[in-house]
Amino acid sequence: MTAATAGKMPLRAAISQLYGYIYCMLISNILVGMPLFGGVLYLCGKAVLVTVQVFSRKNRKYLPLYSRVWVILLITILMLIGFLLTGIYPARFESEKLWIMYAAVALCLCCEGMAGRMRRLSAESGGPMSDRAWVLTILLQAAFTGAMAVVLVTQLGWNDGWPPAAGFALMAAACTVTLGRRDIPGGDAEGTEEEVRGIHAVKAYHAMEWISLLIVMAVELTMTAIYALLATNREWILPAVAVAAVCTVVPAEIGYRLLRHSERKGRRDPTWMTVAGLLIWAAAIVQCSHMMRAGSLDYIMVYVCLALCTLGGTLSLTGLHRIEEIMPDAVSAAGQAIPAGYWRMRIANWDLARLLGDVLAIIGLSIFCFATGGDLPRNMEDAAARFQPVMMIPVILVIIAALVCVLRFPLGSRALRKLRTFLRMQEAGTESPALRRELEQVVTKPCRQTYLARFLILILRPVFHHRLVNEENLKPDINNPVVFLCNHGEFYGPIICNLFLPVPIRSWTISMMMFDQKEVTAYVYENTFVRLTYLPVFVRKAMARFIGWLSVTVMNQIESIPVYRDSPLKLRETVRLSIDAMEAGDNVLIFPENPSHKYESEGIGELSPGFVMLAEAYWKKRNKKLRMLPIYANKNEKTITFGTEIVYDPDAGYGAEQDRIVNEATRQIRAMAGMPENGDKQEGAV
Repeated sequence: MTAATAGKMPLRAAISQLYGYIYCMLISNILVGMPLFGGVLYLCGKAVLVTVQVFSRKNRKYLPLYSRVWVILLITILMLIGFLLTGIYPARFESEKLWIMYAAVALCLCCEGMAGRMRRLSAESGGPMSDRAWVLTILLQAAFTGAMAVVLVTQLGWNDGWPPAAGFALMAAACTVTLGRRDIPGGDAEGTEEEVRGIHAVKAYHAMEWISLLIVMAVELTMTAIYALLATNREWILPAVAVAAVCTVVPAEIGYRLLRHSERKGRRDPTWMTVAGLLIWAAAIVQCSHMMRAGSLDYIMVYVCLALCTLGGTLSLTGLHRIEEIMPDAVSAAGQAIPAGYWRMRIANWDLARLLGDVLAIIGLSIFCFATGGDLPRNMEDAAARFQPVMMIPVILVIIAALVCVLRFPLGSRALRKLRTFLRMQEAGTESPALRRELEQVVTKPCRQTYLARFLILILRPVFHHRLVNEENLKPDINNPVVFLCNHGEFYGPIICNLFLPVPIRSWTISMMMFDQKEVTAYVYENTFVRLTYLPVFVRKAMARFIGWLSVTVMNQIESIPVYRDSPLKLRETVRLSIDAMEAGDNVLIFPENPSHKYESEGIGELSPGFVMLAEAYWKKRNKKLRMLPIYANKNEKTITFGTEIVYDPDAGYGAEQDRIVNEATRQIRAMAGMPENGDKQEGAV
């Protein structure tokens, strides 16, 4: 299954369903003057067919246990709504053409069901449709089209009957081409229930399931809501279908081309791709809702909103597919078996999401039908005046829920980079226990929320834009990462380095800043906010509490390494975590200025030699010579300057190497800061 194919599958399924949905609303508008009534009938019948497919004996084993309980509730809702729509509701008004509409809806469902069945059988066999299957499908679709033409022409006459009959023929042709088009890797390979239960228990996979569920539900709800508005114009049956199809397919292709371009540029984080799509999507829905609240709609603007929704949906679904593609590797790296029918399991979950979206749409439209009786809207303006509270609010809520789930997803860019490193090491026949443990922590444990740190980085990078000087001195090596030695510059150095260093880093951070929120609050208040006497005391304390919470949260999200100043024994834990981080491919960032002195806002103060113990421990444990690279963060010039590497030499003796490294690091950083040997800043130096 290619990325494009799998990424398009949920969107393609929603689009293929739209042909019958639009046709049923248009024929309902022609026959009884109520387009939404035909749409509800179609969705109800379609949901019954999908329910049978999703919860069949062959497919239900791929669903999580909690979803299997839903089948009773879903069937009850569908039976109740079906009884009301076909039994009680028609009694409220008299129309001989109502039964023609029931026949048209039934033929639409038969037409789509047959095409979908033939496609699924071909996909499960692992190959394309055979010539015999194509001929059989075309003959059956022609039979359904002929039956529909006979019914319409007989009941409505030739002049009124042939346009909807031609529309049905187009709908049948479109269903034959697109409905149920699935390419399942592995052909008829199937997983066992034990394997399926095992992967459902993995936290990262569970989080991905909810993202998938909400996004596909949003696709169904969006298409249902917007196309319900477009189908209220009975004078333009065929043009409405054609324009709607163009506004759906063209943005989808544009979205895929943009995504392929981003891949070539190296942007591979699927969560941000999905977030971008959801934001575009939400903006289009809000704009459409705003027009409806105004009580009047412009057809052109509705089509623009549809195109933007499709573009956002395309980006979201393709980002979702990238997450689904990497999940087998991530789960395998954590030691969990992947079911043989992984993509069958994903398709079953997509169908479940489509079903839930359809049921929500059915409930909303049914409430709308029964609340208004026989006085359903007969044009777009009438629908706009009453439609929005029923359908648009659920769409917005589902999109927001999907956005929150994506932002909570643990496999971001850092985790994906480590996963790629782990897979490359496996291919080379090597193993990193530290990297495996880290991946297991990310994949199998409850999701760690990194969205706050990532959001802050996204916001702060444009504000603190810096350029890199002498970047060629940095020589990344995943097998022997580098330790950066940087000036503190009060809070400036840590912020800038975490924003702009071009390699993955984990920084040494005072343990207080990571674990003790009250102590951070007290420290910030006593050293900063107590001097802001122009602010009320309660405001200063509230700001200090916020800084304390922010510090602890962000430092843990960026996976800082705690440094215990007052406990030499605990420093061993700092060294151990640093070595594990380097074994996992991370570089380490240290601010070695002596903490007993005030940090210099410019230049650098006296260096504490304790960081050199990391080089000695790294040599003894991994038999590797630690590389250290001095860097200088310049607040005035907005630059990060790289010095030259200092390599630890274990043969020279620890004491001698400690003095050499401290002196050389001090000399380089002062030179980059433009400071002479005596520590005074040179005039005009950079």
